Amino acid sequence: MRVLIVEDDPVHAGAAAKVLEQSGHQILILDDGEKAVRFLRSATVDLVVLDWQLPKMSGFEVLHWIRANLGSTPQVLFLTSKVLEVDVVLALEAGANDYVVKPFRFAELGARVNALLRRTRAEMDETGIVRAGDYVLNPRNRTVTLRGTPIELTSKEFQLAALFFTHIGKLLTREVVCVSTWGRELDSSRTLDTHVYRIRQKLSLTPENGLRLSSIYTLGYRLDEVTERAMSTEPLD
Repeated sequence: MRVLIVEDDPVHAGAAAKVLEQSGHQILILDDGEKAVRFLRSATVDLVVLDWQLPKMSGFEVLHWIRANLGSTPQVLFLTSKVLEVDVVLALEAGANDYVVKPFRFAELGARVNALLRRTRAEMDETGIVRAGDYVLNPRNRTVTLRGTPIELTSKEFQLAALFFTHIGKLLTREVVCVSTWGRELDSSRTLDTHVYRIRQKLSLTPENGLRLSSIYTLGYRLDEVTERAMSTEPLD
């Protein structure tokens, strides 16, 4: 499951990430509220772990944005040093699903997160399989096939492919792609560009196969389904 941690203290963020990674979750980390909202505009996660006191935009404001724009999903857990009962009640009434106070106990945080994600799993499609163009992406087996033929991808290439396949038709900014795939913003764009080039070549993401992966200058990438494929130019018998 994908968990976004929004925490400006790298020590607390690292500790929370370590706990959740042990349960097999994919962890993404951002350090201010505005980045979180920008990320969530075009990417999906199963759970957001929010600090209350964040730079630029508070965790409470991020919660309001999530519920106003994304509805009841994703799950939201506050992980904060605010301990007053009035704060807990305020957060829960505003749409938070749970509330854990710092300093947190590792076992308790892991149990709370897993309980929330069990609810999410129950609401998900049993397979999660994505069919687009001539492709089938299976998240359980971590495979992509093109007209039934498996395509060999590295772990990171599959993550990147899965991100595009589950957001077909949506513009994904470079920031969103980096955080979703590497869990952080990258210092150099070369790594991202290289990985995008590799999956475009390996998967043959061309209109002939029903999908087109486009680079949107200075913004990011978008994977689109192509409904009208190029007709064959070979002469008819």
